[in-house]
Amino acid sequence: MNYEVYRYYPRGENWSPVQATLVPNTNYAQVAEAANFTLYLEALNMPPLGFAIFRITTPTTNIHSLSSKTSAHIPPLYHISQEATTSRSSHKVVSQPWGEANNLRARNSEMKSSDDIIINNGILSVKFDRSTGVIKSIQNVEEGGVTMEIEQSYGYYTSFSREGSREPEEKDIFNVKGDGMCLPGYIDAEGNEMPWLLGSANKWQNGGAYIFRPTTPNESLHTLSPAVPVSVKVFESILVTEVHAEFGELSQAPWIKQISRIFRQKNYVEIEYVVGPVPIDDRVGKEVIARYSTSIIKNGGKFFSDSNGRQFVGRTLGNHSVFGNDNGCDIEPVASNFYPVNTAMFIEDDELSFSVLVDRSQGGASLSDGSLEFMIQRRLLRDDSRGVGEPLNETDIGITPCPPFGNATRLGSGVVVKGTHRLKVGKARSGARIAREDMDQVFSRPHVFVASSSEQVQLRPSKLAKFGEMSPLPHNVMIISLVSLEVEDSFLVRLGHQFDHNESADFSSPVEIDLQDLFPNKMIHSISEKTLSGNQDLTTWEKRRLSWDNTYTEKRINGVVDIASSVVCLEPLEIRTFEIIVK
Repeated sequence: MNYEVYRYYPRGENWSPVQATLVPNTNYAQVAEAANFTLYLEALNMPPLGFAIFRITTPTTNIHSLSSKTSAHIPPLYHISQEATTSRSSHKVVSQPWGEANNLRARNSEMKSSDDIIINNGILSVKFDRSTGVIKSIQNVEEGGVTMEIEQSYGYYTSFSREGSREPEEKDIFNVKGDGMCLPGYIDAEGNEMPWLLGSANKWQNGGAYIFRPTTPNESLHTLSPAVPVSVKVFESILVTEVHAEFGELSQAPWIKQISRIFRQKNYVEIEYVVGPVPIDDRVGKEVIARYSTSIIKNGGKFFSDSNGRQFVGRTLGNHSVFGNDNGCDIEPVASNFYPVNTAMFIEDDELSFSVLVDRSQGGASLSDGSLEFMIQRRLLRDDSRGVGEPLNETDIGITPCPPFGNATRLGSGVVVKGTHRLKVGKARSGARIAREDMDQVFSRPHVFVASSSEQVQLRPSKLAKFGEMSPLPHNVMIISLVSLEVEDSFLVRLGHQFDHNESADFSSPVEIDLQDLFPNKMIHSISEKTLSGNQDLTTWEKRRLSWDNTYTEKRINGVVDIASSVVCLEPLEIRTFEIIVK
């Protein structure tokens, strides 16, 4: 299989080759229409609020006919076969047929168990267990060569069921409900106002969609063993290297699959996990966990999770002041120490820092020094009586109608979910900084649009060149919103400072932005600062707001909008909103 990838540059009206490689798609998520390969390409220097056009062709396509300014012969960038082979050897690399770039090879890892797999990308050096493909350590050259030993594991907590040891009948396995309704400030089944797990609630409160409650309060994680395959899959290329691993219980086929990736000149390890179907043959609900542990960091029970992608909030293991006096930390020491993680969570000490970025909101905790764990999937068999009326048991076909039209029976197998974590290691007390560097990239990735095209399609460079002329913003500033309003040539612009105080020596300071840079082909006619929601003028709101009787006064450095210069200042983590009219 052979492809060539080119990028179009409208200024020069030419197509230029880019580095690209194909990696076999193992399709762990069992997608019916999945392709056989995944294409990776380098999209460097993407213009702010702009786009880049790439063309993927076969060698027989006459790409040069698209531009009279491109005449030199361009050799294929890669060429791999669809058939991958390995041979038994003490240390042998089996290559596929290539083009001149020799971009991909499948490394046979069936070697001595004492030999580790070590891969690097110029910034990171990552060590993997030879027999299982599980990460053992990460070294970061950019952070002074710091090295962190990591123990990676998957497992689950069993979900509490009021039936206890009673074996439920098959007909009611998905339809057992609790018989009470107490929450903080509510009345429990005995008629007393009690915290949520005191009184009768302690006997009947099932784990469910709204309630995370392990079977026993101090339940240890049921760890899944890494599978020891005949050969660990390792794919190496110039752009990306993958190491594959599988996890499961000894009596079952592996039901968690993992791909660890490092990309050229990137300072993070990407963990792609595929979970499911979660087995329920034992008729026990499971809260599936990914855990990363290191014996090096001594965080003293303190860890940090983000608040909606903005401020990092310090958390302390067993802190009784978070939810009030009756917070349940003594009653549920595992569940009560999980917190929402919208973007990232980290631990740090006076020597090292370890951050994990998530691609979706998850529950997270640090239940022991040096560890971070994330709830990545749930499959539960009891309703928690909080209003849903059914267990959290999603299946790939669906459910029959609810009573009185049916019996609400789940159909098919449990769903399979796929997600990613980014692992980053850094120097002492740098957890927030190394997380901030990638938070926006994880949250706001470029949109990819794919379409077929004929060789003869002609692009209009004069039109395309107008996009991407915006000057790059400072590293610590993000355009949160750029919305065209109903009035012609008027826009709502929302800018955010992406670092907090004392997180970075370089990026935690106030920063100035010239709003004119956002409109390279227009001239700003007027600027009006709005409230954060954009529905009021800020000056009008300031006059009408309630003046608190205290001595605190908010100070803004260079915060006034200078219409003449169109320069504004953002304080750390500040978000400001403007209505801008251009002409």
